[in-house]
Amino acid sequence: MIECTRIINFDAAHRVVGHENKCQHLHGHRYRIEASFRAETLDNLGMVIDFGVIKEILGGWINKNWDHTTILYEKDKGLGENIAMVTGQNIFYLPTNPTAENMAIYLFNEVCPEIFKNHKVICTKIRLHETPNCYTEAY
Repeated sequence: MIECTRIINFDAAHRVVGHENKCQHLHGHRYRIEASFRAETLDNLGMVIDFGVIKEILGGWINKNWDHTTILYEKDKGLGENIAMVTGQNIFYLPTNPTAENMAIYLFNEVCPEIFKNHKVICTKIRLHETPNCYTEAY
């Protein structure tokens, strides 16, 4: 087995419903994703998957759905509707509170299997940095 990892950065706002400190308020982060993929064998060029393909597929999904958006818990639709009405910004609703952990799990369990289903790779790990000092991993 061999793995490869691509780093993708994006900016987004979120808030954690029920948090007892600052994170209960709407705020933003410069997120960093490290997405790792594994293949049984290398392709005819000697790669797990071209890094550019990861950027195109996963980076494209991130750009469309999360970059420069507000990521909210689906139970927080009232706030999302107000933000969208005032700013015109896209809102992405997660089925869970948008903690770094839940965002990484969502990418790992929901997004990557779907968007890479036509490729001979599997996502083995998503590392999501919420700040330069804090990250979580789903695998």
